[in-house]
Amino acid sequence: MAVRALRRALPVREIAPLQCRFEALLGESSATAYALAIDWFFYKQLERDAWADASTAAPAGVLLDASSVGVYLDHCRCGVVIATIHMGNYLEGVRQILRATSSTQPIFVLRRRQGSDAEQRLFQRVAGPERSVTVVRPSDTGLKGAVRALRRGAIVVVLYDLPAGFGRTVPVRFLGRPARFVRGPAELALVGHADVLPLLCHYDTSGTAVAQVMPVMAARQSPSSDRAPAVAALAQRLCTLAEAHIRRHPAQWAHWNLVDELLIPS
Repeated sequence: MAVRALRRALPVREIAPLQCRFEALLGESSATAYALAIDWFFYKQLERDAWADASTAAPAGVLLDASSVGVYLDHCRCGVVIATIHMGNYLEGVRQILRATSSTQPIFVLRRRQGSDAEQRLFQRVAGPERSVTVVRPSDTGLKGAVRALRRGAIVVVLYDLPAGFGRTVPVRFLGRPARFVRGPAELALVGHADVLPLLCHYDTSGTAVAQVMPVMAARQSPSSDRAPAVAALAQRLCTLAEAHIRRHPAQWAHWNLVDELLIPS
C-alpha cells in the first residue's frame, strides 16, 4: 500500500536517476530497476523515521547468532569498532548487539553532523541505561579520545560507506569499479589496536529489522610507516562485505544518492 502511494506521489525526475544507477551498476532490467527505485524511497523514509523521534521506543529487531556475539563481546580483551553502513535499521542492529552482551563497556559513536539533544537521547536509548554514551566529532581531539577509549576496551560505532565530503579517503573497489571511501573507520581500528565487528542490517519480507554480524576482523598493530597499506586492505575488506549485502538487498542501501561521489569517474 505504502509503495503504491509512493509510486503515485514521486515525480519521474526523482525516480529516473536511481533507475539508471540500478541498470548501470547492478545490471538490472529497466522494469526491475524502476521497481527498485520506488522501493528505495520507501526504505529511505524508514531510515528517516528511525532518527525522527528519539523518545519513541523502536520496534525490536532480530540479531542473528546473538548468543555467539554476546560470548565474543563478553570475552574480548581489546576495544571493538562496530563498522556498519547506511542500510536497514542499523541503529536497532547496534542496540541488539549491546543487548547480547553482559559487559558494560562505554560506547562512543563517531558522527560528523552537528549534535542535538534528540541525537543524544537516541544514542542513549540504543546503548541502554547501564552504559555511558559519548558522541565523538571527527576533530583531532575527538579522534584522539576515541583511540584512547579503544585502547581501554571501549566500543566505537562507525559508518564507513561515506565519500570524501566526510573525511580523508582511501581507494577501494566497489560495485566492480574504482571508488574512494572514508579511511577513518579502518584507521581508527588500527591505531586503536581494536577488533572490527562488521554489522550489516536489512528488513525482511515481514518488515522485521534483521541484523547480522560478520566474522570479526581481529586487531592488528602496524607501525606508522606501514599503516597506509594496512588501512587500504581493511577498508577493502569492509567494502567487499558491504557490496555483497547491497547486492542482496539493493533497494535498502540509503546511499545510492551518494554513489556518484563514492565512485571514481572512469
